[in-house]
Amino acid sequence: MKTIQIHLLALLALSLMTVSGCENVTEQVNPSGITATNFYKTAADADVAINACYDAFQNPDRYVFWGDGRTDLFAVTDRSGLSEQQLVNGDLNATNGFVSWDIMYNAIKRTNSVLKNVPNIADAGLDNRRERILGEAYFLRAMAYFYLVRTFDNVPLILEPYESLKQDFLPKQATPEQVYAQVEADLKEAEKRLTDRPFTSAVELKGKASLGAVRSALTDLYLWQKKYQQAADAAQQVISSPAGYALVSGVNFGTIFFNKNTAESIWEVQLNNTYLEGNNNFLVNQFLPLGGTGYAGGNWTLKYSAKLLNAYVPADVRGPVTVRNTGTPGAPYRDPNTEYINKYQGTLANQNALRFFDANQVIYRLADVILMRAEALNELGKTADAILLLNQIRTRAGLPATTAVSQADVRLAIENERFLELAFEGKRYFDLKRTGRYAAVTGKTNPNWLRWPITANELTLNPNLVQNPGY
Repeated sequence: MKTIQIHLLALLALSLMTVSGCENVTEQVNPSGITATNFYKTAADADVAINACYDAFQNPDRYVFWGDGRTDLFAVTDRSGLSEQQLVNGDLNATNGFVSWDIMYNAIKRTNSVLKNVPNIADAGLDNRRERILGEAYFLRAMAYFYLVRTFDNVPLILEPYESLKQDFLPKQATPEQVYAQVEADLKEAEKRLTDRPFTSAVELKGKASLGAVRSALTDLYLWQKKYQQAADAAQQVISSPAGYALVSGVNFGTIFFNKNTAESIWEVQLNNTYLEGNNNFLVNQFLPLGGTGYAGGNWTLKYSAKLLNAYVPADVRGPVTVRNTGTPGAPYRDPNTEYINKYQGTLANQNALRFFDANQVIYRLADVILMRAEALNELGKTADAILLLNQIRTRAGLPATTAVSQADVRLAIENERFLELAFEGKRYFDLKRTGRYAAVTGKTNPNWLRWPITANELTLNPNLVQNPGY
């Protein structure tokens, strides 16, 4: 496989995997149908199956809204719907469109299928990449559950594919501790099977699982678990990786988001209009202003907060990349003086064409890992070392060295730097929840807002699910 393009046949194959070999007449299937038993035969089938797992992650709005919503980053516009208004003010309900978790369980379904069936493929052509594919599946399942548990706390833990009608289709929720333990176990399995550079093309190196991606996720997980030495060590492995991750220069900060797959990137969810994936990143539509005459724009349903705008000083190169104003008269967009989030532009083929919503979603990049290591070192009492890392990010941004000296002040300085550096990359809500700073920073004091509601539709479908407190 030279790209992560997902063929329609692959999607059909995995979506139609049903039951075979059952005694009940109601469980019998068309012998010509595609099942797990007759699909997983060759090395090519394994390639198709793992690529379909990546396809299930092509929903970037969930990562950003779960990870940044309900905080101090967003503001409403006069085009915001009820879902966006709830996202900004924090008072989400179980029918909000952003609450649905089905995309993650779709990814989990596919990774479970790969993990169960790829080991049994007898094709010798798979021998040189079987373990790598399994490592990718373990990593992707870990990431799906990591997003779910950080957002909802209490979620079903499903580790087997549904291939028989005799299985339990109404699972109960696991505890957060059980889910975090599974995330760690899956990441450690992935770590055994992946290398720093498992692919040759830039798209695959940045768009698929690598040792750097696994260890970035482990760093993140260890901070949640307050395993600060493990977090610092995992982060250092990423920073010194033979993959050669490097911060882009300050003047090129925008290329992280506009050019895709830069040297700073560790793992990006790939979207490309060339492969008919041009309209999956709805952040482009939600953030960009309305288009002007002959120029395609977005639908402008959310904008940045005044707090974020005021936090960027003029010298900070990140400001103009992250927050923009159309100005007067506003061209090429329709309306003047429109404040908009700029990190997700998508591809504009020409001024008379519709804009492709194909901006990549950066999940982990080097600056994020550097700041996570700084946090871990500071919590270990190695504040001077943490300051050096913090200043590395500030220097790239065009800012002077931090004035923070004490452990407490450095802790707040790192929190603020992540606010500026990683805005709209799906980090803020998780950061503030993880550090216990959510209410103090956002002013949203309802303790139930530290977890999202279980979507009403899932509660209807599965009576064994219990709604989170307060919803």
